[in-house]
Amino acid sequence: MENKYQIEIAEFKSRFREYKNKKIVLYGIGRYTATLMEGLTDYSIIGLMDKDSNNIGKTFFGLPVIDKCTVEKVADMVIINTSETYWDIIYNRICDLKIPIFYKNGERAVKTKKEITENPFWKLNYKELCQQIDKAEVVSFDFFDTLFMRSVSNPADVFALMEAEWSQICHTGVTFSEIRNQAKGKIRKNYSLEELYLQIEYLSQLPHAILESFKEKEIELEESQLLPRKEMISALKLAFEKKKEVYIVSDMYLPEEFYRKVLKQYDIVISTGHIWLSHVLDASKADGTIWRYFSERVVRGRRALHIGDNPRADVEKATCCGIHTYLSPSSWDLLKASSLREVSDHICSIYSSVIAGCILKRLFRDPYILKNIDGKVLINNNIDMGYCVFGPIIFTFLMWLLQESRKDGIHQLVFMSRDGYFLKEDFEYLCELHNKKMQSSYLEISRQLVMTASIESREDLIEYISMPYTGSMVELFEDRLGIYGIKETAGKSISEYIEEYSREIKEYILQTKENYLDYVNKKGLDENSAVVDLGYYGNNQKYLNKLTGRYLSGYYFNANLSEQNINSQNQKMTACFQEKEDLTGEKSFVLKKMIYIESFLTAPCGMIKSIDQEENFIYAEKKKNQEYFNEKVEINQGVKDFIEDYIKSFGEYTIELDIDFIDWFYGYCIGGALVLSEDVKKSFYNDNAMMNRLESMLFY
Repeated sequence: MENKYQIEIAEFKSRFREYKNKKIVLYGIGRYTATLMEGLTDYSIIGLMDKDSNNIGKTFFGLPVIDKCTVEKVADMVIINTSETYWDIIYNRICDLKIPIFYKNGERAVKTKKEITENPFWKLNYKELCQQIDKAEVVSFDFFDTLFMRSVSNPADVFALMEAEWSQICHTGVTFSEIRNQAKGKIRKNYSLEELYLQIEYLSQLPHAILESFKEKEIELEESQLLPRKEMISALKLAFEKKKEVYIVSDMYLPEEFYRKVLKQYDIVISTGHIWLSHVLDASKADGTIWRYFSERVVRGRRALHIGDNPRADVEKATCCGIHTYLSPSSWDLLKASSLREVSDHICSIYSSVIAGCILKRLFRDPYILKNIDGKVLINNNIDMGYCVFGPIIFTFLMWLLQESRKDGIHQLVFMSRDGYFLKEDFEYLCELHNKKMQSSYLEISRQLVMTASIESREDLIEYISMPYTGSMVELFEDRLGIYGIKETAGKSISEYIEEYSREIKEYILQTKENYLDYVNKKGLDENSAVVDLGYYGNNQKYLNKLTGRYLSGYYFNANLSEQNINSQNQKMTACFQEKEDLTGEKSFVLKKMIYIESFLTAPCGMIKSIDQEENFIYAEKKKNQEYFNEKVEINQGVKDFIEDYIKSFGEYTIELDIDFIDWFYGYCIGGALVLSEDVKKSFYNDNAMMNRLESMLFY
């Protein structure tokens, strides 16, 4: 084992000598833990913890990954054994443990204050960067997180995407991440990808040709996950235009050909000898050795400027060697300095990492976007609103819908109006991009229409007409029964009105039933069809089943699945955004903030009131949500952009949905973490044409 890892083991023993006889759990299954385990045979390390709950029960380095509840029962202490970058995030996840928690430097972990008192990046700007480039003779750039960013929020999750393929070639039960970390612990600090895979080959005893192929797969994956940061690519090109001597300086292990290939896609060619890599020079930015070489061999007294994202490796260490620097904050650092900072604490799965990665690249691709000291993130157009706020939740629901319906043997998904107008469009778009097939249809329906068509008795009529309504009796009969010009009399009961207009009511109900049933029967609904809706009691599903005599199941964002909702006992209802034990969904942020989703997921017409013999639907008057329908189309374009980005980046990988994260993220964003411009807020209204003729703005 290399000397540096022996030093890490010695440091651990020095820092935790007094706890040698304690039962210790290490948080982290990465390189730091891999290199420690061989040297801690005299310590009582009884288990591991990890952010991904899917790893609970698995074994890494001969130790089980255990959950928080078990840790409290069996361990005396937890040591967060990861890079310092993640200490605060990890501690915030597990700070409720009733046993001591330490960082790997020996210090007792403490909760940091989350309020932003100062944004360290707010004074940085592209104009000043260009001025600094203009003054320099030599200009160097960091590559990862500066010129380019990844599609995932945590770089290590790139390797997790390869786990499925690794399991197909390696049948020893050792994961790719585990063997990769083991290999890193046995080679030099400034290793190359070639050295790493030779060590993996030695440890796994797999054929060289197979591992060569897997290595190329990793390189391809790294390339496919890279996204250019427009401002930084422009700064690089500016340096060339200004005739500066340009270099790339990187601590990464990838071969030089990788960098040249990526840059060539943007018409950038770096001179021979101008790409400085730590594994080639056996020196690094992190410890300053590469900057000493760079100063001696390249700078030689000239004015040099380095641009990078790491305050220590790219700024502090370079400055110590007489090199001017300019910080280009990574998207992750911007996130932690922004009003979205709490997101980092909730990324505990591959799915949450890739979803957050999509959001990061949308909001923080520009390293100088945080221009205010409070770090507020502004959503100032409808497409970004659709992408960042509604994109993750709609995409997750549709992926869940696809999985659940296939598992249940459903052949046709019926998206009910008006909520299903965009949902059907987005579902079909997802299926097209994802190369999945599922029959779908759009059903014109409203609770008012299907209840009217389902009336079979006076009790049914009384139930329907007695539902809450804000308005006069004249308006009630117009809106609910299509009967105009009734004479309203003070003190007259609903039953008396029904008796007086019984003939007109019967004719209206009979005609509506016949016309609507003819329309519905043409949809080809059968026992293998299922309705799709936002929620909540399943009344449309209930009355549709009653009208058709069929038994259609239902898929919902949220649903009341308690015994108090008789509908859930008489028909199959499945809900996405609520835990199994949360039968009413009362803990769901989606349900708490459903009103905004309802406003977005509308149709260009008002609520359906009835249908004539030619199957022309009669709609309620259009309201503000329809007046601003073009804005809704723009929002949905953002949703479709999100779907496309996810499928293009991660569609080939089987990633388990993290519905809890998506539920929390939606509530967090709509609850104030994002600042919405007045132009974005103006299109959101609440209306319920069955209950009244009123409407109100959702944002005040």
